[in-house]
Amino acid sequence: MQNKNREAEMRVENVSTVTCPSCAATLVAGLRFCRQCGYRLGEGVEEYVATQRLDTAAPPAATASRATDPFAARATWSAGPIQPLGTNSLRPRDSSGVWGWAGACSPRRGGWMTWMILLIVLLTAGGVVTKSVRNRGAGGGPGPDVTTTSLMEEADEYDTADGGGAMVRGLAGPDTSLERAGLVGGDIIKSFDGKPVRDGGELKRLIAATPVGKSIPVAYIHDGETRETTLTTTGREGFHGMDSLRQRPGGRGVLDVDFDNDDRVRVPNSNVYGVQLSGVERNGPADLAGLKKGDIVVEFDGKPIRTAGDLRYRAGAATPLSTVNIVLVRDGQQITIPVKMGRQR
Repeated sequence: MQNKNREAEMRVENVSTVTCPSCAATLVAGLRFCRQCGYRLGEGVEEYVATQRLDTAAPPAATASRATDPFAARATWSAGPIQPLGTNSLRPRDSSGVWGWAGACSPRRGGWMTWMILLIVLLTAGGVVTKSVRNRGAGGGPGPDVTTTSLMEEADEYDTADGGGAMVRGLAGPDTSLERAGLVGGDIIKSFDGKPVRDGGELKRLIAATPVGKSIPVAYIHDGETRETTLTTTGREGFHGMDSLRQRPGGRGVLDVDFDNDDRVRVPNSNVYGVQLSGVERNGPADLAGLKKGDIVVEFDGKPIRTAGDLRYRAGAATPLSTVNIVLVRDGQQITIPVKMGRQR
């Protein structure tokens, strides 16, 4: 009934209509699909292009000329390469002579690599490159500076002493040229390589200008007494400081006492200095041996102790679980106490 009403309305409006072949609904002409059932309208032979079949007996079409055919080979392809502006000719040169051979190694022709290889060969033959490679570390980076002595690192610091000179604050590790020459922490260097030393800065400048392997006369003061010795400098690559003690089997020795650089004190009625303990850790090696707060340590296992740096070094250098004799001053009396060293945890 609705379709009939719709059809009547479209006739009144003079609208051109078509009928859906599927559901017989009346539709406005020009629609591609039925609004009622979705059927595709207007499909027929006239919507498709007829297949064009080629005549196999017909002659081939004429080919395009080289001027108009984009796929044709260019006439220049059979010619020689075009020489770019500002470059040398690519034709072979006569390299039989010296100048011809030098021209072949021109950087503009990429022959600079030949010169570099030749230079490396000559330097290697002269030992320059070999020495450079030998001085490099295993990681490929620059190795230790073998032209610089280890004296700067061998001491905790070179302080300016009262009355002039440079005082060794403490030995910074084992196997130092300072210790081999007989110097210890607290010694005051007054002369270095024949030149007077007025303060710590001047000693550092003299050390920086000293080559490796040189034997140097040194005048110094130890416990108020002037002494002389000969010091032979060594390279920095052989000195590892306290790290060598931490990395050895068993590690470094442990005393478990408290002190710092300000705990360097003079023993009453003498020219001798020692290190006063500011604390003793409970149940530590020093506490179990009988050391007390306020004791002044002046000797450790036969080595004089004049600075906190030396006490720190001597305790670390002691073999763990070994027994060492510590000489101290308590209430004006000198006492020797055997101590069984602990080990690092």
